[in-house]
Amino acid sequence: MSEQVSRTVTDLVAAGIERFEGGAPRAAHDLFDRAARAAEPYPALADQYLQALINRAAAAGHLGDHPAAIATFEEVLARCAAEPERLGGLRPAVLINLAQSLLATGAFEAAESALTDCRALLTGDGTGDGDGDPAGDNAEPLMAALVALSTVAVQREEWERAERLTLAALETVTRLRPDLVGRALMNVATVALATGRHGPAEDLAEQALAACEAGGEQAGAADVRIVLAQLMAATGRPERAEALLHTVLAHTGTAGLTERTSHALELLGTLAGARGEPARAEELYARAHALLEPSGASPALTVLTVRRAEAAWRAGRTEEADGLLSHAADTFAALGLGLRRAQTHLVHAALLEHSGAPRDLARALDLAVPAALTVDAVRYGLTAGRRRERWRRAVAEPALALAFRLAARTRDARLVAQLIEVQCATTPVLRGDGPVPAEPARPAPAGFLDEPPPGPDGTLGAALAGAEAATVLPVAPPPRLLLTPAGEVALADRIALAEQRYGVPVRDERQVPTW
Repeated sequence: MSEQVSRTVTDLVAAGIERFEGGAPRAAHDLFDRAARAAEPYPALADQYLQALINRAAAAGHLGDHPAAIATFEEVLARCAAEPERLGGLRPAVLINLAQSLLATGAFEAAESALTDCRALLTGDGTGDGDGDPAGDNAEPLMAALVALSTVAVQREEWERAERLTLAALETVTRLRPDLVGRALMNVATVALATGRHGPAEDLAEQALAACEAGGEQAGAADVRIVLAQLMAATGRPERAEALLHTVLAHTGTAGLTERTSHALELLGTLAGARGEPARAEELYARAHALLEPSGASPALTVLTVRRAEAAWRAGRTEEADGLLSHAADTFAALGLGLRRAQTHLVHAALLEHSGAPRDLARALDLAVPAALTVDAVRYGLTAGRRRERWRRAVAEPALALAFRLAARTRDARLVAQLIEVQCATTPVLRGDGPVPAEPARPAPAGFLDEPPPGPDGTLGAALAGAEAATVLPVAPPPRLLLTPAGEVALADRIALAEQRYGVPVRDERQVPTW
């Protein structure tokens, strides 16, 4: 009897893998579930049951059911720990898949820990930051772990570390498995987009899309189209953004990829709001929320909460919007995403500014100044001068302009004067006793850009990324400015509030007199 069941399970798993690779994860999940339920009653089929469980959990994570995926992967890891000699070889792949679902739910520390354990198992090096030199059977899981580690850094908005890890992943994948380069390129493009480098981001994303399509990675192609749509929206090309998003929906809706569908709907809602169609925006946000809520994808759901709050504010439901924004900011804080909390406070401050009421302006000022100081401080952690300058122009300046406007509208002349003082201070070179910046990723060979544009193997993408990674003299955060011999520090209360609210340093401990 068990032999017959074994054949049935084998056939179900094989069919599930075929459906999964063919872009039908929902059907694959159902087949893996049937296989697991068929094998479970038979102790002799324990290994087949375990394999069906792993495949079912991977499909669940792909479909956005992260709580189910996490529970199953943790069950499998417990079995591996109980029988390390027989099942220990399963751990790396399980850890990578577990990390992907943990990352989606905002469990960043746990995701990074799982990936570091994976690298330690495969290489004996548990640092999680190096690019390594994977070879043989370990090459693919090691590359997957490195790409996933770079994704953790991107999600946490640790931009300098994200830059280092994304470039390391890209270089490694390009060298060893160029057919898998699409996701590595997408992460480099995402970092470029987030730090205001729109030209390189577009080039890199187009390379990533070509690579994913050539490799038949439909889910990866959907992710890249979403990044490209964000870029098109940011650079004033909403029609192209909408076309990309409708292409995403045409695939993800039928494949059951709810997270990607939700993200596409959210972006379409943002575009509708920008066109002056608030009712359409709210409808799209509601559809996105209904899809995303069961997934446990807390970071994505919180970003959507901010969008819903903006729509509610514009519709005149200010109390509802206020509650949503406060909830989003608190959630980002709980996830350890201080920079995203600061960005949420800037959105809140900008909405309050439109009210014009003295009480709202005072609240907006309290939110905007510490948040703007925090966003501005990010550039001092970027080692390349071009990246610092682009962050200043694309991200920091709008935030600081909001802080200046609010200080002026509330007639706080002292605050205006201190904001001017700190913005006029020069950027100091990193001290000799300061932290040593991480060694940059290996640059791409100089001849790459002189060759004809290659196929979708990431060569041109690696060259573009390498050109962007050129480093210059690193800098330290600006010192605290002494306004008087008595020791009064410019913006002392706002600096302290920023560092307490967002958990990141915004000023060096040194003090420099201004007289």
